[in-house]
Amino acid sequence: MKYPIVILTALEVERKAVELHLKNKTVETHPNTGTDYVKGTFSKGDIEIDIIVGRTDQTNVNAALETERALEYFNPEYVFYVGVAGGLKDVSVGDIVIGTDVIGYERGKAEGLNFKPRPQFGASSYDLERLASTYSNSINWKNILQELTESKFSSEIKTFTGTIASGEKVDSSYQSDLHKHIKQNASHALAIEMEGLGFLRVCQTRPSVKSLLLRGISDLVNDKGEMDNIGSQPYASKNVSAFLFGIINQLEFNTQSSNIQTLENKLFEILCKLYPRGIEDKGIWLRAGGDLSLVPNGITGKGQWIEATRLLQLGGGGMITKDSLKQSILEDFPNNKDVAKI
Repeated sequence: MKYPIVILTALEVERKAVELHLKNKTVETHPNTGTDYVKGTFSKGDIEIDIIVGRTDQTNVNAALETERALEYFNPEYVFYVGVAGGLKDVSVGDIVIGTDVIGYERGKAEGLNFKPRPQFGASSYDLERLASTYSNSINWKNILQELTESKFSSEIKTFTGTIASGEKVDSSYQSDLHKHIKQNASHALAIEMEGLGFLRVCQTRPSVKSLLLRGISDLVNDKGEMDNIGSQPYASKNVSAFLFGIINQLEFNTQSSNIQTLENKLFEILCKLYPRGIEDKGIWLRAGGDLSLVPNGITGKGQWIEATRLLQLGGGGMITKDSLKQSILEDFPNNKDVAKI
């Protein structure tokens, strides 16, 4: 079975907001687990696109299990995770965050009274991230924004691109130990939620499937109860769902040009997903013969891979080659079919 697009949410309010954009809706049940999905169509010009919508429930563990199940059964070209999140930095209620990457802030080692973080990372597909960023500045999206804005929440809906923090706890107070931990160890994160890490870690094992994490801001941590009471979750879900389907309307399916682009960017996509922390992740660049000093280390993992793959294409980067890099990747991921096809 193969469907072009799978969309996953954590909450029913988020799934309902997504389903409003579909027609010809029916229920699809997984034959082995009984998991229920909504199958529908979305009109892209004269084309009807088949879309599957599933709900994972909360937490990264559940998100990972359901993402793996959906990817295995439906075999999509694109997979999206959309829903609400708490705002941490710069954002307001109703705003949208394009998750370039996610940081799992809870993993670490406790030594007496000290805690040494050992964060985990995941990354969205670079081309989808860039498409979303471009769409956020389009005339089409600006026209849609006029219909979405509600004065009781904000006078303007803004779109941000950046890191999202993900863990198993709800952050509902600026004074909590959890919030202080996040600000200390993930100070650059724009939003916080509970599913993105599980979703992107599973997508990491399937680099050929394009994936994107999108969040609508439903509260600013300290006002969570107040915002929930006046309908911020349906509002944020509506905003991020409208943004998602604007992106979907820009996608190309199974065209020769998109296949060529996929081949050209396959190595970069695989590197970003399998090594989201950058060229020093698992020592991959050095093991393949690369020179660490030639790539800036003060930028994001994805930024490092942009520079590194550019060096590789130009024949630079030390003794590294595409073949040596592929062999080093296969040492880490010997059963990954996408790596074998590079």
